[in-house]
Amino acid sequence: MIARRNATLFTAVIVVVLLLRYSSSSEPEVLDEEMSAAAKYAPKFPSLKGVHLPTFRPPAHRPPDPQKDSSSGDSKWFNNWVWLNPFSSSITLDEDRSVLPPLLERPYIFTYYQAKKDQDRDADNADAELLLAWRRAWYAQGFRPAVLGRGEALANPLYKSVQQLDLSPELQDDVSRWLAWGHMGDGLFANWHCFPMARYDDATLSSLRRGPDSEYIRSFSSAALLSGEKDSINGVIKAAIRNSTKNAKSLLQLLPEDLLKSEQTNSLAVYDSATLASHYPALTEEPTSPTEGRLEELINSHLHTAFQNSFPGGLIVLKPFAEHTTALVEPALRLARALSQCPHSIVPKSCPPNLPQCHPCDENKPMKISQPATYKNNSQAFTIGTIPHPYTLISLLQNSAEVTTRHVRRETARDEWLKEVTSEQLGRELGGGPRAVVTKKSVAEGSAIGTSLWMTVESLPAKVGQALPSRILDEFEWQLGFKIPRDSNVDANNEGDVKESMQHANPSKQGVGREYEILKQARELLKRKTNRVNIRSVAEAWNMADTEIWKFVKAYRARSIVEREKWEESEKDFLGPRPKV
Repeated sequence: MIARRNATLFTAVIVVVLLLRYSSSSEPEVLDEEMSAAAKYAPKFPSLKGVHLPTFRPPAHRPPDPQKDSSSGDSKWFNNWVWLNPFSSSITLDEDRSVLPPLLERPYIFTYYQAKKDQDRDADNADAELLLAWRRAWYAQGFRPAVLGRGEALANPLYKSVQQLDLSPELQDDVSRWLAWGHMGDGLFANWHCFPMARYDDATLSSLRRGPDSEYIRSFSSAALLSGEKDSINGVIKAAIRNSTKNAKSLLQLLPEDLLKSEQTNSLAVYDSATLASHYPALTEEPTSPTEGRLEELINSHLHTAFQNSFPGGLIVLKPFAEHTTALVEPALRLARALSQCPHSIVPKSCPPNLPQCHPCDENKPMKISQPATYKNNSQAFTIGTIPHPYTLISLLQNSAEVTTRHVRRETARDEWLKEVTSEQLGRELGGGPRAVVTKKSVAEGSAIGTSLWMTVESLPAKVGQALPSRILDEFEWQLGFKIPRDSNVDANNEGDVKESMQHANPSKQGVGREYEILKQARELLKRKTNRVNIRSVAEAWNMADTEIWKFVKAYRARSIVEREKWEESEKDFLGPRPKV
């Protein structure tokens, strides 16, 4: 038995030696007749004798910037569907570039504006403010608003055919609107007195965001908003030309029923003259024209009221480690208190025309504001989250910005902020990776749009009692869709010489003043740029998940600003009238 095994082993050794000898031969036998067609094209490699193969190492070079317009300041991002990977660097090979969800496509919504003849400066200013409110409201709902004029109508090839018709002035104006829309193409077309007055996840608005998808024109709120494709739009104009009559005042009166589909919705508020006269007579009874600024004020108050009614659970300001983070969340609390205020209006405690049964704001019963330590996925409440850099949080927790490597490694737990904020959802046993994924969803997932607002601590004021910078409030308004009340406690431009903290009723043990001092020192340290390993690098390495979320939120906000600025730049020639000073 042993001899047989030895013989088998010896035979195997001989076969291996012969194979190796054959494979190392410098003149391999050519078998043209038996060579397959695919083998003829196999590459022939030179001898590897004397060549030293490199060992496997991490990539030595970062890939070039993968996308245009993917950075702003020190924030960088990469739009990709794998954004829920716990750590962006595993995708981008760049520690400073965050993977964000791809930008949602914003469908066009057009309106048509033509100033009245002999209109004075006050009327121009009022129209400019109202158009700005219209753009802001629709932009916040995920659309790309654009104001069209007579120039777009003239560019439509059908304009010459229309000019040959004998139309009433009212029908001529209406056809000009359709010609401008038909020139631009697919999308939505709304009266500039038509405003979205519902939550972001409203069924009608969600359907409109998907764009036109039918051969007919969809009409909402008595044609205050229309949806259609370019061929259908121009087809409607051609049908109107064929059926035109001198007495018609609206293009829709000339259309066959099979080209138009009317749909009912309570998601849109239309402020036409009939609505103003029946619902808000105070605007028309005053000697001053309602178009001179007061209509925009009324609409803004209704947008604010609709926001407050959309969140019966109130406003949530995340405040983990309450005994150390009073100064950290104070700017967010100022914002929450501004959002809970009753908006000013010439018709106080009035409801939007599409929501007659709303709950008007009551100064004696303002919106509830809570400051929990943990995040809850509650769509009935609006969440304001403030993310600190790990070094900032460590400094606050130890009551000193003098942080050492020894303290970070031996005295602090990893990813403390994420663990505290997600403890109710995930418990306290999981590591930072799953917590980072859950928090990214809370910030940027579709269901989070319109129900939360996130920012980094280092982008906010760092002085006791200092209000929010106007530029930050301006950006928040484009996310919310309405003007934020700006008194001295909210807008830094309106605050006086005396700056007062809003949280004396809930001070931290070390004092609000001391916290602000630490925040200022932490901000200065984080601004320093160095190639050496410093305490910032130590804090980030020890808190990888916390750092990931801080960079994610920072990049997410920066991208939203870049997106809006690019849109404003592209629309600068379509903005209609500008306010005159």
